[in-house]
Amino acid sequence: MADLRRRPWTDVDNRALIDLWPRVGSIVLIALELERSSSSVQTQASRLGLPRRTEGNDRHRRKWTAEDVAALEDSVGRRKLPDGRIPICEVADDVGRSIDAVSARLAETLGGEEELFSVILVTRKPPAARKAAPVSTGETVDRRKVGKMLPCMTCRKMFWSEGAHNRRCMTCKASESDTNWDW
Repeated sequence: MADLRRRPWTDVDNRALIDLWPRVGSIVLIALELERSSSSVQTQASRLGLPRRTEGNDRHRRKWTAEDVAALEDSVGRRKLPDGRIPICEVADDVGRSIDAVSARLAETLGGEEELFSVILVTRKPPAARKAAPVSTGETVDRRKVGKMLPCMTCRKMFWSEGAHNRRCMTCKASESDTNWDW
């Protein structure tokens, strides 16, 4: 079971979050890996300036209908292992929802995220975490437009940059209004 008690984020934790953020498509799976709550992961990602998650609205942001809930219960009933663990990736595929949406719904029924984390089983990599085969379209990718961690030009702290045009962290950009630059 993941230990979800509050503890400070270290540089190692931050680097692990930064590494997992673009590769793993689910905040719940990142939280499991880092042994933290999903709200803690989401908050720290926001503090680090990591980009917003781009999940398809058709898989995550839909209201749960009675049919959806019945399909979820059916899938969990069919897929639950004898030891009580639930393969979350397969259940999410069965109901056509994101892992985060299914996890949130299951956490409600189980009584919280800590109980959920004790029964979740990740048996395979989720779709967003799998390595995609390189697609050869004949076009080259402009690496200056690819997001990555960069040191801020002003304070030298690492931050998530959306591309070559973004070279200063949000803190330094916000403090710019306090200075009287004449350029």
